[in-house]
Amino acid sequence: MKIFTIDLKNQPGELAHVGEVLGQRGVNLELGGVTAGDHGLVFLTATDEDTARAALDAGRVPYTEHPAIQVKCADRPGEVGRFARKLTDGNVNIEGLLPMSICGGEVVFATCTDNPDEARRILGDQVIG
Repeated sequence: MKIFTIDLKNQPGELAHVGEVLGQRGVNLELGGVTAGDHGLVFLTATDEDTARAALDAGRVPYTEHPAIQVKCADRPGEVGRFARKLTDGNVNIEGLLPMSICGGEVVFATCTDNPDEARRILGDQVIG
């Protein structure tokens, strides 16, 4: 699994362009974003990563890919702190976190770390796939 990050100008139409180039190719996505000053950062996962790459390339949208793992936890206060602490105690840095779903008392995140193999080992049965 990959998380794609896209640096956009903080102006009207930038996110629309990204959504349109992906939508025209039938790519469904989970998306988050934040702006600061004159730039914004969009981060997303795609149902079809190969098609997403092709769409972004064709639409001339620069992006970066980051390996990610899916992590599940209970939908209750403190759970993100618990899994983040486990990674911290194992000297693994979280570089990205994108909510994927909240359903039936469970939350699933796509998580980028500086050491995905160690993150998988530390989180054990919290990792999906």
